[in-house]
Amino acid sequence: MAVNMDLSSKALATPKDASHVHYVPCSSEYNGDAEVDKYFKLTVSEGDGEEEKGLDGRLRGFPLKGSEIKVPEGYTGVVLKDAQAVGEGEGRRMVRGVARFDTFTYWNWDRQPSRSDKYQQALDWLEVASVIHGTKD
Repeated sequence: MAVNMDLSSKALATPKDASHVHYVPCSSEYNGDAEVDKYFKLTVSEGDGEEEKGLDGRLRGFPLKGSEIKVPEGYTGVVLKDAQAVGEGEGRRMVRGVARFDTFTYWNWDRQPSRSDKYQQALDWLEVASVIHGTKD
């Protein structure tokens, strides 16, 4: 499927902070406005002794562990939204950039986020790939 992206939006001019962009390990078939404050609760734990400082959250009563992650250097995080179908029946669609971010909050259900998480390993691969392909000294 071909995807066309429109990244010319004024919404991309100023980056959002990490409190606005979250990666939550779930999916939803809902496609509308959500009462996030009603179903998502966030606290910051200071940690003591062996316990790490981190974020604790609850989504519809389920516990979450989180941390803030920076977008890798040389990359820009963009929130995309379906804009319109392009050429119905041709398997193409259009997405539009609605926000830009440099950091985001990454959540796990059962453990504090770490470098061993698949998502963070994928971000690490960007640096490895740039070394392998000679785009970084």
